[in-house]
Amino acid sequence: MSTPSRGKIWGALWVVYIVWGSTYLAIEYSIRSMPPLLAMGSRFLAAGLLMGFVLAIKYGLGFLKITRRQIPFLALLGALLLGLGLGMVTLAQFNDVPSGMVALLISALPFWIAIFKAIDGAKTSIWSWVGIAIGFVGVGILLIPELSKPNNSAHILWMFMVILGNLGWAFGTYIAPRLDLPKSTLVVTCYQMLLGGIAMSLAGLVFGENVGDLLDATISSWLWWVFLVLIGSIATYTCYLWLVGNAPVGLIATYAYVNPVIAVSLGVLFLEEKLSITLLIGAIVVILGVFLVVRVEARSVGKAEPSLEVDQK
Repeated sequence: MSTPSRGKIWGALWVVYIVWGSTYLAIEYSIRSMPPLLAMGSRFLAAGLLMGFVLAIKYGLGFLKITRRQIPFLALLGALLLGLGLGMVTLAQFNDVPSGMVALLISALPFWIAIFKAIDGAKTSIWSWVGIAIGFVGVGILLIPELSKPNNSAHILWMFMVILGNLGWAFGTYIAPRLDLPKSTLVVTCYQMLLGGIAMSLAGLVFGENVGDLLDATISSWLWWVFLVLIGSIATYTCYLWLVGNAPVGLIATYAYVNPVIAVSLGVLFLEEKLSITLLIGAIVVILGVFLVVRVEARSVGKAEPSLEVDQK
């Protein structure tokens, strides 16, 4: 098999950078006229069904076969990563937390994963701890202006809910290797999206969201919803998986600190979000911490573990 060109690798990497970085913008536009949980739940249901259809045609229905024992594990991961993780992102943006701020809070994911590994007894480099410390200082800088504003409790609550959702995503990523899951990353992703989509949709209905409001959404919201299904979930994850098999893990890992830069930039350009000095300093500090942790972890692992890095957004 021939080695792919640098141009092809960088082309796929820029797709991951730009599309996953732009999902916060796409979520913002889609939920302007859609109920947030039903919008994202139906998004992942559609993406999971489409991926399953493609896999069944390409490899046969037997490729999608899973055991009864695997169903609750896949459901747990779907609920943690998509239901809790992405659900909190969507609700925070629905409650006016700026998309750039949400992206920066989500970028702390490597810190939580490294901490879970350390708690489990894994050897953690001093540079990982330095990166974690730097990153949390950055998160603190991001939170300080909001904490100082009067009558801002709802805004602060949703920022902390984003952090809670990020913890759920990190915990799901941490426990996944210990669970009985299908061997194929594509199959795991397919069922994770299906079951996570069901969990989010049910949560939306429980909390009073109306399917009629989803169907009555504007054409603009539906176009962004389609973008999230086809490009944000399926196409970009395919590019990511291709990179895993063809590019160095250290290069692939750069998406973890490039995506929030893209998200913040798009929020400023298209959503009129303010880029204050405090936000800029906090962003630089958080991304520096992410850079240190991701680089150290990438070197220690020696290969990527992509099976659960499905569209953080």
